[in-house]
Amino acid sequence: MAYHPLDTIVAVASPSGGAARGVVRLSGPRVVECVERLFTPGNATQSRALDAVSTPFVPQEHATFAERKATFMPSRGPTAADGWLLLPGVHSPLPAEMYFWPDGRSYTGQPVVEFHTIGSPPLLDAVVRAACEAGTRLAEPGEFTLRAFLSGRVDLTQAEAVLGIIEANDDSQLDVALGQLAGGLSRPLHELRERLLDLLGHIEAGLDFADEDLPFIARDQLV
Repeated sequence: MAYHPLDTIVAVASPSGGAARGVVRLSGPRVVECVERLFTPGNATQSRALDAVSTPFVPQEHATFAERKATFMPSRGPTAADGWLLLPGVHSPLPAEMYFWPDGRSYTGQPVVEFHTIGSPPLLDAVVRAACEAGTRLAEPGEFTLRAFLSGRVDLTQAEAVLGIIEANDDSQLDVALGQLAGGLSRPLHELRERLLDLLGHIEAGLDFADEDLPFIARDQLV
């Protein structure tokens, strides 16, 4: 399948299986539009305390997303908010936390949104389906990291380290992958590249000004 970097993608970003919390991540130019369709900001902490059986769901905050957008999702800086996810086929609004990172401040270098909610696999799948209906598509394996690489957020060795962390089977493998992600491999390579570029500059200057009898670089430095 062809990867188009301007598609807005979605995937479950938490480990498989049930848990107290699950994460669904979106990345791409249409994440704000998707949030507008799925998420209603409000007092999610209070809504979780309501008795879903005997008490009707009455949000404390009646303002719509559009009415609160100016303070809820500013154009600059990461933003977090409590609220509810409104999902087709789900009986009641789902309490959730929404985290937003704008361009240049996210892992992928694109606008990114994460929904943190109850870590039930069927509920997380419902969030993904609703996001796809709102204009996203399911991310291919490794596509978030691919976008991070294409945007310059990570280099190739760090992108490979992400896979190493995911597939680590013991502490030693994890330590190696974490060190590579932190630049343990790319940093020496970057320093070597800078030295080679500096050397190349001296050589080219010596060739350009060969008749000037100027000592740009000694022969023993070329070895």
